[in-house]
Amino acid sequence: MESVLPNHQIWVALSQRIVQSFLFTRLRKEVFMSNQIGFEYSNEGGETAFETFLRYSNEKDKSSEVLGRILNRLLVEEGMTVLDIGSGNGEYLRLSLIKAKIPRKTMLTLLEPSKDLAERLIVATKQFPDGSIAKVIHSTPEDFVTEDRFDVILISHVPLAKNQADKLPAIYRKILGLLKPRGSLIIVLRGKDDIHEFRTVFKSQLMGINYRSMTIDDAVETLSFLAKSVPLNISMHTAKAELHVPYCDNIRDAISIVEFFLNKRWDEIPNNIREAIMSYIRQKNGVLKHIDCFAVARKTNPFMSAP
Repeated sequence: MESVLPNHQIWVALSQRIVQSFLFTRLRKEVFMSNQIGFEYSNEGGETAFETFLRYSNEKDKSSEVLGRILNRLLVEEGMTVLDIGSGNGEYLRLSLIKAKIPRKTMLTLLEPSKDLAERLIVATKQFPDGSIAKVIHSTPEDFVTEDRFDVILISHVPLAKNQADKLPAIYRKILGLLKPRGSLIIVLRGKDDIHEFRTVFKSQLMGINYRSMTIDDAVETLSFLAKSVPLNISMHTAKAELHVPYCDNIRDAISIVEFFLNKRWDEIPNNIREAIMSYIRQKNGVLKHIDCFAVARKTNPFMSAP
């Protein structure tokens, strides 16, 4: 009598064959970019794993809409200055600035540690809103030195302190010192959503220790602590989005998204963890809910000294 596998086992067996074929092709064709800052390989089409993630998520639109509203309230005069720490390819900020309808002569300093992304960012600034003036600086936040002070500083999904929360007070204190007397710091980080859970579970398995990633709670706790000595008005905003992982239709892209989340090549992940990853995604029907949270800390005392 012929045995019949349950549907989920058939799916696992099929996906494993597809993955094996994909990995063989990928090892021959994949082109790698700078891997010194983050996980930035591109496939043969020139797309990074992060860009693959964005194609299956509405996060960029949802989040840029909220950030646009925040910037619209903060950038109210000509010639105001913005420092964006970790600009990436610039698309997120571009969309946000368009939705904010920023004043003319808004001065943008775009800090990007990845050489590859910094080069692409220079090209992207040509599509920024008319009247804005952008300057791209290829530097890490630690190495960045300036005498300028800014009206707004934006830090969006940048892994400051490498997930060591005890280092955040010194880092945020230094960044607050780059603000003008009534300047505002905008920090964008995840809430405790499905993606946070995914990273916590599987990075812990891969690293063999309890992995802990930063969330907006860490940022707010740190800013509240600093507000005892640096007068700050802290407000919160959220943008809810969904990621649809194409685990049935496009296993290649699904794997790229997993690699982006875990900062690990698929062929470096043990088989048992690969199976657990796919099982997790299947149980969610491929839909991972995620929340961008915004903490806006505005200096409230125009006569205060730099922290």
